Amino acid sequence: MSDASPKMTDAATESGQSIIQNGDLTIVVSDPTKAADKVTTVAEKLGGYVESQTVSKATGSEPASATLSVRVPSAKVDEAFDALAEVGDVTSQNRSATDVTAEHVDLKARVAALEDSVTRLKELMSGAATTGELIEAETALSQRQQELDGLKAQLKALEGQVDEASIWVNLTTESVIPGGPSNFWDGLLAGIASLGTAGAGALVVLGILIPWLVLGGVIALIVIAIVRSRHRAKARRSAAQPTAPLQEPLETTPTANEAP
Repeated sequence: MSDASPKMTDAATESGQSIIQNGDLTIVVSDPTKAADKVTTVAEKLGGYVESQTVSKATGSEPASATLSVRVPSAKVDEAFDALAEVGDVTSQNRSATDVTAEHVDLKARVAALEDSVTRLKELMSGAATTGELIEAETALSQRQQELDGLKAQLKALEGQVDEASIWVNLTTESVIPGGPSNFWDGLLAGIASLGTAGAGALVVLGILIPWLVLGGVIALIVIAIVRSRHRAKARRSAAQPTAPLQEPLETTPTANEAP
């Protein structure tokens, strides 16, 4: 188990600052689906909830896994990390804190100013003496109200991030072979999948080799044609050359010892 950062406290409460806290953990478990249920239970006990969840079953060489986005009160983020560490074997964890005090103060001031502006415009509308003044006040009020609604939405989102910490939990299974399947059936499926992969790879290699094989065949045919042409030319030259006449045997004259 590793702890990549020191524990954090609710800085927004203790010092008046607005702090957004985020973190993530990678946990090795035997069953990601059951472990995901435990993570949900941890979040609910701390007054939080699971914002999103993805569970993937083992497929081929990919082991089963689960990913959850958990939101918990910022004041309980340390308790959340401690409780989540008991779900399995924590292989890594990271935590961060972002100070958004200036942005928070600015948004609150702009919201307050627009609320005052809306109030004054409503008073002007109630005391408008002419239709033109009323229409002008209504137009200005509509614009101010739209701006106010947008700033209120931003302020609400920011305060939500300050009040609740976001923690990403990655649940994985430990493989018997590093980077490989975690059990027999996963290994069997991986082997079957590898057959298809090998077949596809062989087709790719064949596709690459076919042009070279065709080129090599054409070159071989040209060479064979040249060799045969030379053999034919040589044969024709040999046939065209005259053959030497056979020499007749010489007659011998009888000697004195031989009978006539």
